[in-house]
Amino acid sequence: MKKTILPILILFATACLSAQTIKKISTFDNTEYSSSGIIGITNNAIYEYSWYFDQWLSFPTSGLTHSGDQAIVRDVATCNNFSHNPSGIYVISDTSVHVYNYYAEYWYSLYNTGLERIDGIVQLSDLTVRYDTEYEEVDVYVVSGNHVYYYGWYTQQWYPIENTGITAIKKNEYQEIESSIYPNPVKLNSQINFTLPDHYSGDVSIAIFSEDSKLINEISLKGLKGGEHTYNLNSVDLSPGIFFYEIKGLNFSHVKKFIKFE
Repeated sequence: MKKTILPILILFATACLSAQTIKKISTFDNTEYSSSGIIGITNNAIYEYSWYFDQWLSFPTSGLTHSGDQAIVRDVATCNNFSHNPSGIYVISDTSVHVYNYYAEYWYSLYNTGLERIDGIVQLSDLTVRYDTEYEEVDVYVVSGNHVYYYGWYTQQWYPIENTGITAIKKNEYQEIESSIYPNPVKLNSQINFTLPDHYSGDVSIAIFSEDSKLINEISLKGLKGGEHTYNLNSVDLSPGIFFYEIKGLNFSHVKKFIKFE
C-alpha cells in the first residue's frame, strides 16, 4: 500500500506546483545528495527539490499566516545550521519571519519586537540568513522601514544596524533615545519617562505589545519637542505577564520590556 501512496503524493505535489511559478529560490549545503538543499517559494507554498525523485516536494504550511485556506509566503532564505530539526530554512509570511522545524513539521515565528511599523503594521521587505560558526547560531537579517535589523536570540527582539555612511538618508538619520519605566514590575500604574533628541519636533507614538508581539494598545502624543517627557501607563486591563512598550517617532524606534504583576 505504501508503494502506491508515495507516487500519488509526488504527482499531487507536482500538479500543484505546475499551476504556480517559483518566484524565488535559496540554496544551502545540506550534505545530503537526495534532498539537494534547493528551496523555492511560490506566493503561498514552499518547496524543496529532491534529486532522488527529480521532483519539487512541498512543505507543510502549519504555523504560517494564512489568507483563507492559502498560506502567505513573501521571501525565503536558508543556511546550513548543522542541525536537521530547526532546518535553517526561513521565510517571511505576511508580517513575520518563520523558521521550519522538520521534527514538528511546523513553522515557528520569531518575535516582531523592535521592527518598524506603519499604522501598527510591521514592515518587512527582505530576508537573509547565515550560520555563525564562531557562536554556533544562525544570524537572521531583515529590512524593515529604512534599516537593516538583526535578530537577538537571547532577548528575542530585532535591533537596527546604523545607517552611518549611507549618504542618501542623512536627512533622516536614525537617532537613539533613552527611556525608563517605574515601577517595574507594574501592578496598576507606572510612569514611562523618555527623553527626545534636542532638536526633535513632531508626533510620538507609544505602543504596548504582549510577549507574543500582539498589539495591546497604542496612543499618539501630538507635537512633542525635544527634552524629557512622561507618559502615565495604566495597566489595570493587562493580565500578569511580560510586555513591551515601543516609543516611535519620525526617525527613531525604541523598545523596552516590563512585567505586570497581579
